[in-house]
Amino acid sequence: MTAMTAEERQREIVRVARRTGSVDVTELAGTLGVAKETVRRDLRTLEDHGLV
Repeated sequence: MTAMTAEERQREIVRVARRTGSVDVTELAGTLGVAKETVRRDLRTLEDHGLV
């Protein structure tokens, strides 16, 4: 599997957040195949844009 782009990761994070009402950084990191810090950075970006 090829690595997801930041946009693809962020889209998936928003999808999970909207479906479940919350996200688990450790779980997302494992699912997306990235470091927890990458998920945190994506969450900050999404928050800055009002998406989560």
